[in-house]
Amino acid sequence: MTLHLVSVGSNLVDALSAPSGISGLDPDLADAIRDESPARVLSDTVGSDNQAAAVELGACLSPGTDQHRYLAQLTQAVKPGLWPSGISAELDTLTRVPGGRRHLAAGSTSNDVAVLLATDTVDGLTAALWNALALTEGDLDRVEYLPSPAELPSAPRGRALVVRVPGLDAHTEGDFTRAMEGLGTLGRTLVTKVADSGDEDFLFHLSGGYKAAVPYLIGLAEGLRSLRRTGTVQAFMLHRDTLGKPIRLPLRRMRIEVLHEVLHPFRETGKTPCSPGNDVLEGYAYDLTDSGDYELTAFGAGLLALIGRPEEPLGL
Repeated sequence: MTLHLVSVGSNLVDALSAPSGISGLDPDLADAIRDESPARVLSDTVGSDNQAAAVELGACLSPGTDQHRYLAQLTQAVKPGLWPSGISAELDTLTRVPGGRRHLAAGSTSNDVAVLLATDTVDGLTAALWNALALTEGDLDRVEYLPSPAELPSAPRGRALVVRVPGLDAHTEGDFTRAMEGLGTLGRTLVTKVADSGDEDFLFHLSGGYKAAVPYLIGLAEGLRSLRRTGTVQAFMLHRDTLGKPIRLPLRRMRIEVLHEVLHPFRETGKTPCSPGNDVLEGYAYDLTDSGDYELTAFGAGLLALIGRPEEPLGL
């Protein structure tokens, strides 16, 4: 099994708002998209209210609700399973990585899982929803919404999980710290609750989303690569003019013992008056502040949430 972690931007919303410009899209389907306006599935109801959009998305993916019935009809009309992979950076990367495929397979014990990391915004949640439906060929039963990175997915194999990550569209350094803590928590949940044996692969697809978030997602990938697991961790990105396969990004591996040693003094408050002793992660996981204390960075907060305590097993 491979777990695909996909950073989601808003370019799919832009494409759906002007379907005639989508290369490779059937003209009749472009007309249906223009008439049905799937990009407004959330905004028509909530406007620009990000919190309300999260609630509305949850209702859309909850069977038995009016929103779910409407989304099912809308999905049938616009047929996301037939959209070309080039309609979004997310789908394009998923298709072009080694061994990649346009659709997420269903009905097999070896099914992969796609985890779509959405910003806490109307456009981000909308883009994640339609990317998920495009991956699952419009199968609403295989799309699950997780309101926070700490939520536990149910029966995730063969599903696309839309995960709302507050702070990922960061406006302040504090936003990135909150986002990294959430991503670290998500990584731990995936390792302990979704991965079965430790040999599952993690693939990060970082072509979509806010570019300022890429280093933080790479930080999560490096944290996962540092765990005692036999599965591989890789990260890929497409630039606008990339031809052929996506560019594979370099990821380092850190010793888990060093991570526990360095981060232990920060567990209670995120600060410590004394240097952790091992300065290999200074400036990355923590840094010296003007007050004279050492303080966790956003990267450090994410790593701490991921690795937990030495006595806490990672379930492998």
